[in-house]
Amino acid sequence: MPETTNTTRRTLLKGAGVAALSTTVAGCALLDGGQATEEEVEGIPDEPFRLTHMTFESGPAAFYGEQAVNALELLVDDINAEGGLLGEREIDVVETIDEGAGADTLVSDTQRLGQQDETDLLFGVISSANLLAVAPTADEQQLPFIATIAGTYQLFEENPEMEYVARTCATNSAGAVSAARVVAEMEDVETVVTIDQDYAWGHDHRDMVIAVLEGLRPDIDIVESRTPEPFISDYSAHVSAIQDRGPDVLMSSLWGGDIATFMNQAVDEGLFDDVGTGVLMGDTGSPLLQSLGGDVPENVLLGGRGGYQFNFRAEENPLQREFAEAYLDAYGEYPGWGAYHTWQGVRALEVGVERVVDITGNWPTDSQLISAISNVSFNSPGGMHTITDYQAVAPGVYGRPVTSESAQEYELTDYQVVSPVDCNPPQGVPTMEYVETITE
Repeated sequence: MPETTNTTRRTLLKGAGVAALSTTVAGCALLDGGQATEEEVEGIPDEPFRLTHMTFESGPAAFYGEQAVNALELLVDDINAEGGLLGEREIDVVETIDEGAGADTLVSDTQRLGQQDETDLLFGVISSANLLAVAPTADEQQLPFIATIAGTYQLFEENPEMEYVARTCATNSAGAVSAARVVAEMEDVETVVTIDQDYAWGHDHRDMVIAVLEGLRPDIDIVESRTPEPFISDYSAHVSAIQDRGPDVLMSSLWGGDIATFMNQAVDEGLFDDVGTGVLMGDTGSPLLQSLGGDVPENVLLGGRGGYQFNFRAEENPLQREFAEAYLDAYGEYPGWGAYHTWQGVRALEVGVERVVDITGNWPTDSQLISAISNVSFNSPGGMHTITDYQAVAPGVYGRPVTSESAQEYELTDYQVVSPVDCNPPQGVPTMEYVETITE
């Protein structure tokens, strides 16, 4: 039976009980005092715990960065109102760094934070390209880093020795594989077109979708794969080309401003009159519907990695209701995927601190904190959230758009859920090897 730790919770995080999946962390890493170069701290420090948030404040992805900033503000205020972490140490968000500056600048910022001891934790990152640059740098600086949003599967597969990095969101496998499984279950599907951004995130989704469909439905023909440049303003050529193909299913991992721009133009041009079903797997949902004024056809499925829709299982999950309502009260809109990923990151920080202090009685060293954010599960607004070997897993969740008259908000319904075990690679198995073996 898993070990259960302290579950006393605050308003927005109450009920998020913790179960350790393994006693390995408790028996070894948390008791060895951390790395030899780390200074141990007795008891709970009096000074605030310093957190630096790295997210988009400018550019097309700032829409999602705003959600992350809002959620972090809301949750930190909630924790500090009760005395802080463990009820004793407040969190101070000392700096927000704009990802829009680019990877080279972010690497320099990360080096500065580590070398000048300006923060206790680096937190966030939306862009997968930025993550692949920042994470190894944070590890080199022995700067604890909780990566909350960027989903490239390459993070730990290319950097398996990192000791100061934990990711509290699932990889893009959860979105791509689950979307392919949803399509594989559809009847009367013979043709598919994919459209994904022309960089690693888009390429990875395209390759995973194609591999899974080839294994599950070899009768389906991928008639075209389109890869527009990121952040373009005119998708008319792509919309026209897809209309000419008239596929049974259109699949896309476009996200951020790109998916909003594409959908605006696609709806205006009547694209979905010529497509059987659209499957948008780029972590889409209520915020996209709001940005489009709800003008999304019913033959579109929206979703991605995780149950990050404000009405997903809300009746049975008080954490979902409380977080969505608190966010709505504070910011006048329901939370989107950036906010939900941030919730998970903040809760993981709490879990890490609690697990170490429960065992050692002292505040965690940097490596102990990250070690404790592994092999653990806790309740979240989207359901039970599991992190194994520093990497979270998630289900794939997709729904159809409707307008909620009661909430005056756009939401999804008729949810389809693909279990985490069916869309995340087994521990230790490279992602592309995993997708190429899926045949059932």
